Parts: sequence; C-alpha cells; structure tokens
Amino acid sequence: MFTRIFTKEEADALLPELRRVLKEMRQAKAELLLAQSRLPEARGVERRALEEEIRFLMGTLEADARYLASLGVLLKDLDRGLVDFPARVGGEIVFLCWQEGEPEVAHYHPLSGGFAERRPLEEAATLPPKVAHPGETRPGA
Repeated sequence: MFTRIFTKEEADALLPELRRVLKEMRQAKAELLLAQSRLPEARGVERRALEEEIRFLMGTLEADARYLASLGVLLKDLDRGLVDFPARVGGEIVFLCWQEGEPEVAHYHPLSGGFAERRPLEEAATLPPKVAHPGETRPGA
C-alpha cells in the first residue's frame, strides 16, 4: 500500500529536508504564477522565453513532487506546508500529520480522514491496539 511506514523519529528526522524542498517549491510556484500572468501580453521572443520559463518551472515542481513521493511522504497542501507520513499507531495504519511551522511531528489522523481529524500523538499512547476480528482484513495486517 505504501512504500514506507514511518516512526515519529524518522518523520522528525526528515523535517529539515522537507522545509528546504517546500521553500524551493513555493518559490518556483510564485515564479510560475508571475510568468503565467505576463504571458497574455507577451509577443515574439519575449513570449517564447516566457513559455520556456513556464515549462522549466512546471518541470521543477513536478520533479520536486516526485522527490517527496520517493521519500515516502505525501504532500497534501504546498501553500500550507502540509505533509503526511504513513505510520502505525496503536496497531493501525494512519498518517502522521505535520504542518510547516510546527517544530516536530505531533499529530496523526486516520487514512480516511484529513487535517480536520488530526489528533495529538500523545492521545495515541492511551489507546489500546485495535484487535482484528476473524475474517477482517486491514491495511498492513
């Protein structure tokens, strides 16, 4: 299902790299939006240069998104800096949830949920592990 299952410590260790990549991606996105806004009025050589710049910036964003995927993380929202890490909490596969600006990964949510269903990881320590019932299949089971 996922290429990697993270521990909290592994997710925390990736945060400096995620901050760097997200900053670069937001810069490329801002440059892309500026170039796209100038395109309708551009003519001739200027238009071709803008089109080339747009292709380059789109390629950069796509490459960065592939890089994040290769790390095993899911970029949920570039503007908010929202990233999910597949993990196991209380015997269940969930997403550890981090938003840029937070000093560490401290929240999680169910696979079917999102940011609105975030819960503190400290709450997970008090939850009993889920027990599979006969015939039940769960991700990662």
